[in-house]
Amino acid sequence: MSSITLKTFASFIILVLFQVFIFNQINLFGYINPLVYLLFMVNYRFDGNQTFFIFLGFLLGFSIDLMSQTGGAHTIASLTVSFLRPLLIRNAFGVISELPKSFKNDPRKLNRILFLFLFILTHHLTYFIVIYFSWDAFLLIISGALITSFFSIILVLPISFISKTSK
Repeated sequence: MSSITLKTFASFIILVLFQVFIFNQINLFGYINPLVYLLFMVNYRFDGNQTFFIFLGFLLGFSIDLMSQTGGAHTIASLTVSFLRPLLIRNAFGVISELPKSFKNDPRKLNRILFLFLFILTHHLTYFIVIYFSWDAFLLIISGALITSFFSIILVLPISFISKTSK
């Protein structure tokens, strides 16, 4: 196995365990639960195999659902952002500009923050739509997605910048 494969596997396992045993226990204001496992999907190489990434997105969501007993909401949301990731990359970094090889290697901080915001907001909107699955809960879906996205970004952004500088 190459060192990149080992690092990818290790970060997968570590983020799943941290999400299930630490971050799922945090309930800010009774219902806000930051989803930090998305850091794995954000940090996956942009030039990597898209089919393998979709498979990893499925495994990531399924692992979180299995260990948290959430009934498939994480799997559906992770698969959605896995499919939409190339579109989100193009929207955040531009179509004409040269795309970076990964999220960590791009020096444009505003583009990185925009990508992170779009990625997490898309995931959280999908997650809350699947959880509530009702037009009657429209305000709950929007407010839950926005507030949880805000707290997830507050946690994921510093971790991503710290992990970039430590390598």
